[in-house]
Amino acid sequence: MEKIEEIISLIDNKEKEDAKNLIVKHLKKWPWFVAFCTLGVIAGYFYTQNSPNIYQVKSRILITQEEKSMSSVLSFDKQMMSMGKNSNIENKIGTLRSYTLFRKALTNLKWNYSWYLKKPLYKADLYNNDPFELVIPPNGINANNIFVEIENLNDTEYKITAKGTTLQNGYSQIINIERIVQFGEPFANEFFNFTLNNKYETPRETYLLIFNNINKLTSDYLTKTNIELEEEYSDIISIAIDGEIPQKEADFINELNSVFINFGVQNKNENSENSLEFIDSQLSRIKKSLSVAEERFSSYRKNNQVMNLGQEAQSVYSKLEEIEQEQYLTQLQIDYYKNLQEYLDDSKKIEEMVNPSVIGITDPNLSTMLSKLMDLYSRREVLSYSVQDKNPTLILIEKEIKISRDGLEETLKNQLKATESKMISMQERYTSIQSRLKKLPETEKKLIGIQREFDLNNELYTYMLQKKAEASISKASIASEVQVIDAALVEAAVLIGPSLLVNVMAGFISGAVIPFVFIFLISFFNNKIETREEIERNSKIPVLEGIVRHKYKAKLPVINHPRSGIAECFRGIKSNLNTILEQPGSKVVSINSLIPGEGKSFISSNFSVILTKSKKKVLLIGADLHKPTLHKFLGVEESIGLSNYLKNEQKIEDILFPTSIPNLHFIQAGPIPANPSDLLDSEKFGQLVGQAREIYDYIIIDNAPLLLVPDAILSSDFSDVSLFVLRINHSHKDQIKQINKIVNFNRIKRSAIVINNAPDRGYGYGNKYWKKGYGGYKHKMSIA
Repeated sequence: MEKIEEIISLIDNKEKEDAKNLIVKHLKKWPWFVAFCTLGVIAGYFYTQNSPNIYQVKSRILITQEEKSMSSVLSFDKQMMSMGKNSNIENKIGTLRSYTLFRKALTNLKWNYSWYLKKPLYKADLYNNDPFELVIPPNGINANNIFVEIENLNDTEYKITAKGTTLQNGYSQIINIERIVQFGEPFANEFFNFTLNNKYETPRETYLLIFNNINKLTSDYLTKTNIELEEEYSDIISIAIDGEIPQKEADFINELNSVFINFGVQNKNENSENSLEFIDSQLSRIKKSLSVAEERFSSYRKNNQVMNLGQEAQSVYSKLEEIEQEQYLTQLQIDYYKNLQEYLDDSKKIEEMVNPSVIGITDPNLSTMLSKLMDLYSRREVLSYSVQDKNPTLILIEKEIKISRDGLEETLKNQLKATESKMISMQERYTSIQSRLKKLPETEKKLIGIQREFDLNNELYTYMLQKKAEASISKASIASEVQVIDAALVEAAVLIGPSLLVNVMAGFISGAVIPFVFIFLISFFNNKIETREEIERNSKIPVLEGIVRHKYKAKLPVINHPRSGIAECFRGIKSNLNTILEQPGSKVVSINSLIPGEGKSFISSNFSVILTKSKKKVLLIGADLHKPTLHKFLGVEESIGLSNYLKNEQKIEDILFPTSIPNLHFIQAGPIPANPSDLLDSEKFGQLVGQAREIYDYIIIDNAPLLLVPDAILSSDFSDVSLFVLRINHSHKDQIKQINKIVNFNRIKRSAIVINNAPDRGYGYGNKYWKKGYGGYKHKMSIA
């Protein structure tokens, strides 16, 4: 349990340390954040000052469903009213959002072209404020959606520039026009045909003219128009548009409302018109039959001197008249059912069907189902213009159409079967009456036939006249289900932008995010060591306190600035090594790096100087026989050195030179040999170190980079401790693992890592106090 708690504690500490490092990493770049945030605020202010005002224009409409009206009491118009009752508020919103209605509204407004004033950051709409009179010939064709730049040069001429791509005759055409044209002169070519007249004393500005494409304009307004319920269970729909010109948006919304209202009324009128056309066709046919029957009836009575029928004849006549009228209406109903069955899948044909009540069908279920199917077909047609086939709303309507169609088809089958049975029964009654008719005298039989034909046509004509009157009343009483509560008004427009506060805050936040992203990306793709913690986390050997980053230009700052923070860093390394090397006597320290530029020679020379401050005799050996630079730090000229000794060209005393620093002697590398590694692998180098141990307290060996040559491995056999230098923001992260492998594979007993160019973590009371006499403060050095 204790181990688990210990692991959890370690994880928490690691997360806290990582978070701390992340914060510190970003805080180091605070000038970036200040600069970008300042630029963001300035950009936000500039954008606000150079952006057009944005207004919200709004209209509110009420969707009503009248339950009672003068026409609702007539059987003819009951199904018409049921259409409104079955249309819910969502259907109305869907219809109002349709591409068809938007396109119709824009077509009515005749926005064939638009003028803009060119501004630095935007185009100012000049709605109803044309800078020039534009004259387009009757057959003139102009390329759509290409901004034509009009620069007013003077009162007589202008410069026209047009660049872009347009479709012409089915092919893409490139437009590149730049000309100076006289006002009043036609500008005609293969892409444009118009004339500009300067009648308004237009200022000498640059204007933009665009010939609108109705389809693109429709799509733009579909995108920018917000149509929604005002409240969840309300019947009020709000229509809002955000735009630069309140008058323009108000004109569009009001026209859209008008088109929407007319659309609903037009659908009802079409149904009534179909019924009236049917009734008129029947009246025309019956009128002709009635005239013929009336002439025959009058002539027969006159020629046969028969005025009235006998009692039996009158009875037979009444029954025949009744049954024939029923047969006529029943046959109309049968034909209606069959036609309706045939047109179930044809949305156009089914819309032309008359109301069932016109031919005496009073079944409310049939009327309701037919109305619903007609409404669904209408909704599908409207949506098909603005959505694709896989749109969820369209798919749902298709499913509803199938359900309604199947239900109506089943109802029609049952009704047709019942009506045909009724027709058979009436035929049997008709046959029975005909048998009674045959028993009457010949004169009465003929009179009955003639009178029956006349009365039947007369009653049918009267019946149709009555239905026509009902249909006319119904058509006259049709009212829209849509009422405009609040029309779109310029006076009611609300200024909603641009907001200075929002834009400035957006600029500030963007300014803070951009450097954060940059730093993150740089860190993500950076494979170099950035913090001490990265080394401590991955190293398997001790990590000594680092050499802090400094701004001194001197090669040996520990001499010129003995009380500085960097001098104390080297004193700290000395204390650390005394802890690691507890044995008495001379101590050999091998200082290594894996790649050039990590500061190995800088640390070797300055560390040697610090050791001499304790009255210790120190020997500094330049063992980098490939590219020696150590002599530059001590300010001596290149001369004979270690390579000469290893080749038996010189003795030890010949290559051993004193320096200007007391107690410090120096053996430089000497001339670069052809085989440096072989020379270091000889016994002579071991003899050199052995003899030096008898004379010096410390022997510092400055080796060549390990990843380039193996010389440092050879010298480590003679060292008491091997120090590996890693430089922040220069050494690669993989080098830590390389050091672990080198130490493990070569079985180096004592080793540690020295961090160069480490961030100043504070020594004593901070770096500023080193200048105030606190240079002797003893700081704590940690060994990982």
